[in-house]
Amino acid sequence: MSQQVEIRTIRSLQGIEDIRPFWAAWQKHPNADVDFYLTIVRSRPEILRPHIIVLSRNGRPDALLVGRLEEGRVDVSIGYKRVCAPRARFMTFIYGGLLGSSTPDNCQSLIHEISRSLRQGEADVALLHQIRVDTPLYQAATRFSSPLLRDHFRCPNTHRSMTVAKSVEDFNLRLSPKVRKNQKWQAKNLLRTYQNKVNVECFSGVGDLERVIRDVEAISRKTYQRGLGVGFIDNAETRNRLRLEAERGWLRAHIMYVANQPCAFWVGTLYQRTFHSDCMGYDPQYAKSSPGMFLIMRVIESFCRQNGNGDVKELDFGFGDAQYKEVLGTDKWEEVPVSIFAPTLKGLALNVLQTQAALIDLLARKTLGRINLVSRVKKMWRHRIGKSLQETGESG
Repeated sequence: MSQQVEIRTIRSLQGIEDIRPFWAAWQKHPNADVDFYLTIVRSRPEILRPHIIVLSRNGRPDALLVGRLEEGRVDVSIGYKRVCAPRARFMTFIYGGLLGSSTPDNCQSLIHEISRSLRQGEADVALLHQIRVDTPLYQAATRFSSPLLRDHFRCPNTHRSMTVAKSVEDFNLRLSPKVRKNQKWQAKNLLRTYQNKVNVECFSGVGDLERVIRDVEAISRKTYQRGLGVGFIDNAETRNRLRLEAERGWLRAHIMYVANQPCAFWVGTLYQRTFHSDCMGYDPQYAKSSPGMFLIMRVIESFCRQNGNGDVKELDFGFGDAQYKEVLGTDKWEEVPVSIFAPTLKGLALNVLQTQAALIDLLARKTLGRINLVSRVKKMWRHRIGKSLQETGESG
C-alpha cells in the first residue's frame, strides 16, 4: 500500500513542542534528549535557531533529524594544530540526532532535504557529527550526488563501550592477567605513596553542583584538554547542562581526592541505564601515580556492585579512542563526521580547505603509523600543551 510522505523543517522553539511526544518516545541518547537539546540551544549565543527535519508518513511523524543553525568558525585542523578557522553559517546535526525509523528510504529523503536547504542558501555547510559507518544514514550522506559538494579523506574514529559485569569478580576475570597485575600494583603504589589518604566520591544532586564545579575546574584548568579548548570548562552552558542533569537524576560526577585535594575527575550522564562518559582529567602533578586509571577502575567497580540492582547496564566511553578503552571495552564500532557543502563559491572554498587539511592529516597518520609513532607524537603534543598551561598559570 502506497504511503504519503511529507517532509518539513522546524525552525522555531515553539515548533518543537508540536513534536515533543514523538521525540520523547524515540530518544535514546542524552545528547539527543529534547530537554538537553533545548538547554544547549538556549545556552549558546552562536546558535541562531533549531533546524529539525521531520519526515511523516500518512500524516504521522516517522523520523526526525535533529539539528540547529549556527554562525561561527569551521575548524580546519591537522592533528591538534588549527590551520585556519573561516567564518561560516552551518547546519549542525547532533550526535544521536536521527530518531524514529532509520530506513534507507527515510535517510535518503532526509539527506535530500539537507541538500535542498543548502541550495536555498540557508547555510554554507551541513555537519553531521560522528555517524556510524554501518548505518543507512552514513550510506545516504556519503553517496550524495556531486563530489564537489562532499567531503573526502574521512578518518574513521573508533567508539567503544562496555557491558557492565554483574560483579567486581566477573569484571576482573575479563581482564588479562597482565592488566590485573598492573592495576593491582598501581593501586597499591598510589595508596602507599599518599599514605592511604585517597578517596573517591560520587556527586549527583543539585546541592552538589557548586562543589563539583569548583573541584573539577581546579583540575581541568591544568589538563592538556584545556589547551585544546575541550573538556570541562566552567561557563554558563556547563552550569545549565549540569543543573538539568542533576534535576533529572542523570548526573554522576566522580572526583578523586588525595589528602582532601581534588586530583582527578570523571563526569558522566546516567541515561536509560547507560553511563555516558562526558569528560575526565587529572592533575598532572600526580601523573606518575596513574590517578586517572585508579579512578576509572574504582568507578567501574562501583557500577558492577550497582548492577546487581540493574542500575547501570552499559558504559559508553564517548568520543575518541585510548588504550584504557581498548583494554576495558567489550564492544566497538566505527564513526566518521560527514560534511555536505553548499553549491556556492564559499561552500566550494570550504570544501577545498577541509579536503587539503584532511589529506595531509591522513598521510601524516599513515606515515607515523608505519613506524609506530602515532601514540608517541600525540603524547608529546599533549605534554607540550600541558606544560604551556602550567607555565601560564605560574606566571599569572
